[in-house]
Amino acid sequence: MLLTITLGFSQTKISETDSTLFTETYYRNYFFTFGPIFNVSESLIGLQVGNGNDEQPIVHFEDISADILYKVSGQTDFSENYSIGGEVSWNYPFKAKLSIFTLNFNQIRIVDNGFFNRNVGLATRYYLRFTPNVHILAKLSHQRLNQQNNVGFGLGLQNEHRKIYYGFRTDYFKDYFNYSVFLQGFLLKSKLSLRLTYDRIDNFDFFNVGLNYVIIKTAANKVYD
Repeated sequence: MLLTITLGFSQTKISETDSTLFTETYYRNYFFTFGPIFNVSESLIGLQVGNGNDEQPIVHFEDISADILYKVSGQTDFSENYSIGGEVSWNYPFKAKLSIFTLNFNQIRIVDNGFFNRNVGLATRYYLRFTPNVHILAKLSHQRLNQQNNVGFGLGLQNEHRKIYYGFRTDYFKDYFNYSVFLQGFLLKSKLSLRLTYDRIDNFDFFNVGLNYVIIKTAANKVYD
């Protein structure tokens, strides 16, 4: 079971005045999600902790306003097989058309299949002004697949709507390809989030199903002048 925890905050200012003083009220939203995920193809369960990487495309920017987003994950079958990963992202960098800029790391070992994969990469998402719901995905990475070491480049598309986003990316590594397809959306008035991912690394397939519960807490702080 993969548990996802996402934490972030946003800040909104409302000004109030009376006859004697000026009051500014700031609201901070604390964003928190958690839930299970299961690797169906290899029967791995695990835990993931973060502060908004997966939810960022379908959450209002004021709800996740942290400049740095992160995610750390791990899965195991409590034997020899495992998967670990992590991401550190710059949220809306350069105040330009880049929605996010991410450094990521993933490693998977499946002894039964003789499979080992380690990927370290830089990824970004770029939105198109004439089609604001469609983003171009790009990734540059170094990958070790069993005894092969290669540098690869990937391109894809992501389509975003109010409560759901989905997309794909294809990465080329000289002698083989990686394929990634994903979908994430909110259920039950944005209190529950479903995530589906399919990854094909050369000739190896991985399918994950996750369900996240979402909590947003708001705190108000007043400043008197």
